[in-house]
Amino acid sequence: MKKVYLVRHAKTIMNYTNRWQGRSDSDILPGAIEKLLSSIKSIENEGINKIYSSCIGRAIKSAAAAANVLGLNSIFLDCRFNERDLGLLEGKTVDEIRTKFGIEFLYITSRDIEKLPYVESWPDFVSRVFSGLESLPDGRTLLITHGGVLRAVYNTLSHSDERRVIFDNGDILVLNKTDSWDIERIIK
Repeated sequence: MKKVYLVRHAKTIMNYTNRWQGRSDSDILPGAIEKLLSSIKSIENEGINKIYSSCIGRAIKSAAAAANVLGLNSIFLDCRFNERDLGLLEGKTVDEIRTKFGIEFLYITSRDIEKLPYVESWPDFVSRVFSGLESLPDGRTLLITHGGVLRAVYNTLSHSDERRVIFDNGDILVLNKTDSWDIERIIK
């Protein structure tokens, strides 16, 4: 059996300024690691024995802080848990994207943004993320990743295009897998 705790990384400057990050990196805000660690402490007694992280700096820094709280020495990096590649949208605000590219409905699952060069398709992104999940070892694993990854997993497993459930930095999506993946709970 697999139990995976997907956690959105600590809040960054680009999160704070409402810029689309994608695979671009941004410094973590002062005090943001402490908020993340508050979330990690809420699950520290659940027997987590492995930590995985995306290969993007903000997730790696968040995973290192979480490893200290959980008393774990190793972090395994897997680029399949990187954020969706947003191409030319990265680093821009919603208003800048609307003005420059004329896209009205902007959200991470949007198929409209795929019209732009270098944007990873939603089906390819979801496939990449689930390939990573399937490869995780049995046991209890903490996975520090990104909002788009949590959204891809949540929407796929709930069979929806839900946009009202927002995964803030430090939020946790808990999954179980015996025969298939199931959402156990969301910790805010």
